[in-house]
Amino acid sequence: MRTVLSVALLLVGATVTGCSGAVDIDAPGKELMDQAHQVANEALVAAATTGLQALQATGAVTEDAVRDALEKAGAAEVETRVEGDSLLFGAEVSGGCVYGSVGTSGTVSIDLGGVNAGGGCLREP
Repeated sequence: MRTVLSVALLLVGATVTGCSGAVDIDAPGKELMDQAHQVANEALVAAATTGLQALQATGAVTEDAVRDALEKAGAAEVETRVEGDSLLFGAEVSGGCVYGSVGTSGTVSIDLGGVNAGGGCLREP
């Protein structure tokens, strides 16, 4: 019974829905971020999403501006990279990483997960 309950809790914890949509923590190439860290980082994700959307509204999406918005939200060691028409970002948070993109088409994507295979938070395209 204990094993069944543990597996059920693990499955329930595999997908978390935050203010920015589904938070995908178990996609290929990512280490699982535990539930306690996911919950602890929800406010950071909300603040980062709001800050990044504000940048888009003003047309001020630059690597420095994205870095500043993520740091103000509570992320550390922010890395950025321009890829096509999107600015990708990855940063350290409690228990793992926050990462995503800000697109010129008005999209903001932000997720939580573990570090990548290279030990950082900036995802490969």
